[in-house]
Amino acid sequence: MFHPRLARLVPCAALTCAFVLTAPTALPAPVPKHLMPKDEPVCFPTRVGDRMVSLWQGKELICVVTKVEKTNDGISVTQEYEDERGVRTHDQTVVASAVGLKVVRYSDRDLDKSVWWLKLPHVDNNTWTDNLHGQETRTLGWEEIEVPAGKFKAIRVDRNDNPNGTAKTSYWYAPGLGCIKWSDGTASRVLTAFKPGN
Repeated sequence: MFHPRLARLVPCAALTCAFVLTAPTALPAPVPKHLMPKDEPVCFPTRVGDRMVSLWQGKELICVVTKVEKTNDGISVTQEYEDERGVRTHDQTVVASAVGLKVVRYSDRDLDKSVWWLKLPHVDNNTWTDNLHGQETRTLGWEEIEVPAGKFKAIRVDRNDNPNGTAKTSYWYAPGLGCIKWSDGTASRVLTAFKPGN
């Protein structure tokens, strides 16, 4: 799933599908503590064939899980973009586990240092510095969020996009689905459909 923080690594041709947020949205309500998951869930799709359809800049973007392997530190999941002809290209490889989501390969390139999309165990204001551009990222808590694919409980993660914290991108990670929405105030991407694999 495309993330703006890795945009500098991706050739322009890989960024052809997107959408612009057309109207401001209200902040979602926090999920009451008694409704939060008791154990840290894996906030990523982990079955071969899991298919996520998103909308970005008015265009449909399809990501399919094509490979899943158990590793010493979690489950390695490879997602590929699928174009309108059914041709697939590498999107990302993420190690998903009880400690979070760690990107090890992006746009068919190994990363020198892995990048954490999400760090667990989840606590409000859990903060880390991303080792790609040195941006501060933190969790804000569980929220109930509605996207075209439905209503989900998701962990919100905010990333500062500049040192003084005046620009940020928010991400929402739902159990079994991964990032169901991101928004930076001017652009956004949302999950419109999910079809589970076998």
